Amino acid sequence: MTTHSEASAENNIPRESSRLLDNEPSSTSYAAVENGGQEEEQRSGEQRSSKARRITIIVLAVVLSTTVLATAWFASHYSSLRKRSYRPYGILNNGTHDFRQTLIMISLDGTVNDYLDRGITPNLDAIAADGVRAQYMNPSFPSVTFPNHWSLVTGLYPETHGIVGNVFYDPVLNQTFNYKSAAGSWSPKWWGGEPIWVTSELQNVTSAVIMWPGCSTSFNGVRPTYEVPFDDVTNSDKKMDQVLQWLDLPLEDRPQIINAYIQTVDQHGHKYGPYDNLTLNALHSVDGSLGRLLDGLKKRHLSDIVHIMVVSDHGMSESSNDKLIYYDDILDETALGNIWKSEGWPLLGIRPYPGREDAVDDIYQQLYEHSLLPGAKYEVFRRENMPPKYHFSHTQRVPPVVAIPFEGWNFVTHKQFNDPTKVYQPRGVHGYDNFARQSRAIFVAKGPFFDWDLGRGQRLKPFVNVEVYNVLSRILGLQPAENNGTLAGFLQSLD
Repeated sequence: MTTHSEASAENNIPRESSRLLDNEPSSTSYAAVENGGQEEEQRSGEQRSSKARRITIIVLAVVLSTTVLATAWFASHYSSLRKRSYRPYGILNNGTHDFRQTLIMISLDGTVNDYLDRGITPNLDAIAADGVRAQYMNPSFPSVTFPNHWSLVTGLYPETHGIVGNVFYDPVLNQTFNYKSAAGSWSPKWWGGEPIWVTSELQNVTSAVIMWPGCSTSFNGVRPTYEVPFDDVTNSDKKMDQVLQWLDLPLEDRPQIINAYIQTVDQHGHKYGPYDNLTLNALHSVDGSLGRLLDGLKKRHLSDIVHIMVVSDHGMSESSNDKLIYYDDILDETALGNIWKSEGWPLLGIRPYPGREDAVDDIYQQLYEHSLLPGAKYEVFRRENMPPKYHFSHTQRVPPVVAIPFEGWNFVTHKQFNDPTKVYQPRGVHGYDNFARQSRAIFVAKGPFFDWDLGRGQRLKPFVNVEVYNVLSRILGLQPAENNGTLAGFLQSLD
């Protein structure tokens, strides 16, 4: 059977060669015939090669065009594809064990946002590189420990959840909340809202908590499945070891959300100042504990399976003997004599004696008029006139008069501190305007949710910490309780 290429070759044979094939006489030598055949074969090969090149070019052009179009389409749909691809109810496997979506949330109390730019937190940096980091996170007002830890896990402002300070008075209960009194402060009468571990337990998601403020409170009989109550002895390494032990439990017993509280940086910051070398060394040590956790996850092949979120409740400012506001020099003796309670330090929250409520006007007016003078380092408000940004007016737990010092400044009386030869303590203070630069907190996180929702290595726009609760709920596929968040769990990148 003659092929197409063979027929083509025959048709291209010179007439002289054809006659030879037909046994017709010819004067052409056998050498000439042989050379002619080689030339024709060479021309035929060149034609085939040229045709192959044309086909290759066409195929490459089609492939390139298809790739460009596919890339353009994928880029235009990438954001929505990512969001659809995350499955909060999906089962992941590390090669030996199944895992439901799991989240470890760690609070580093008192960690200032700009600590992350000092090159002393390699493990926090690694989490950010593999995940996301907020430009900064604003705490809620006031920027102190108990109110903000409760805002982080409930999504509520302090005026809503009721923990308006570390120490405060409730005129309805006629009782004082003091965070140092475990017996009194864990009563559910103080704590409003629904923390994430209760939200999860109510929806059949197992939770575990290590020393998080409020974790020892029962809400209608609901508490975390696993709980380590607060003590001031357990170090951060042991806390990370406990987290890893929980991850080693069987699937049916393993917690999907773990909240852990670490107070080391805050304690050093108060004692030595936020930027003292001893405080920065403490931060580096705590970062080493995070490295211990990351190593443990890596050994278990869980680095890309388990979510990690590291936050702080507030930043911290450095105090000074030169930054003291003696309010007994501002108020006259009558006004001072009408003060029953001052609370909310470093704020100056003033309550008059019962039956002397009319004294509020005079106390406020004296403080206000002084605040207008050049060099005054505070603002003062009546409770009902607090600026809306603070969300700090809709509860009787807020005192009738609230004076807010500028960053690093502190209200004192001469009785409290009157010896200039001594150094004012504490050396580090927080509790100021929650939008002030030194009050800013950290937010660093990684895991499958952040890979799909935002992309690795992303910087996030600043947000207030009441948004975190909805993020936690989205990661775990939970229906959130009512809260003050406005982003519905969708954090936004700077790009």
